[in-house]
Amino acid sequence: MPSRQAIGFSLAIGVIHAAGLLLVALSLGYSIGPSQYSILGLFWRYGGLVVVAAVPVWLAARFRLVTPVIVLVVTVAYVLGMELTPPGPTFRDVAELEGLAEPTGITVVENGLYIVRYMVNASVWTVGFLFLGLVEYAVRTTGTQLPNVREWVPWLSIPAQRRRATAIAATGGLLHAAVMVWYAARLGVTLSGGFEWLLYLFGAVGMWVLAAVPLYLLVRYRLIAPATLLTVFILIDVQAAFTASVEDPHALYFGGWFFYLGILLIVAGIEYGLRRLDVYRRFVSEP
Repeated sequence: MPSRQAIGFSLAIGVIHAAGLLLVALSLGYSIGPSQYSILGLFWRYGGLVVVAAVPVWLAARFRLVTPVIVLVVTVAYVLGMELTPPGPTFRDVAELEGLAEPTGITVVENGLYIVRYMVNASVWTVGFLFLGLVEYAVRTTGTQLPNVREWVPWLSIPAQRRRATAIAATGGLLHAAVMVWYAARLGVTLSGGFEWLLYLFGAVGMWVLAAVPLYLLVRYRLIAPATLLTVFILIDVQAAFTASVEDPHALYFGGWFFYLGILLIVAGIEYGLRRLDVYRRFVSEP
């Protein structure tokens, strides 16, 4: 599909996606109408629902990258399924839960908030879809087992030159860091002792490194497994927000990023070793 048509088509699907989810949420009684937010908040939430669907649809329409669309469809089906199957969302005042005589005006939602959490965290899902599309692009432009993409990206030849690979990895790392720092702040990830700034500085650097390293290995050396595993980490991290609990998994991902980095490096070493032994020859073509 030509570039302009692909953009228009993906934005149309994004608007339909956003409108459908918002209609379901409003019918269930969620207070997420336009009057509930500022202009910036309205743009972030409603626009996020458009973008989170438009990006994978654009990747499919423009380059025939199908995995982001598949994950999008599965995610939306899960969200709607959890909202529309019994037990539905129940709205209760805190006074009812605490046994207070007077209502507090603070509402607690039980068995719900899937659409709301999906909407608020749309930026994290979008990053996951982008990285998933990049991994599929690398596999389909360098391998021989799967059909090639519809159109190659001129600046994304894989394996790329060192300078180009560094620029792509650095950009992906910055995107990942920005979104994950915001996500940590939204979830209220803190550090005892009043050193939150140190935690966020440490986490921001780590989020950049955690994404930049596997992306560099993917674009420069065609190592598929580390970037794939990074994408899985991101999607699992944001999916856990649907069932919020006292133990926040993002706190471990954000503060313990070095643990995840170690796993990615081990996986990279294993894949590199297998390729050196020619075990990988049947799946990935030689440069």
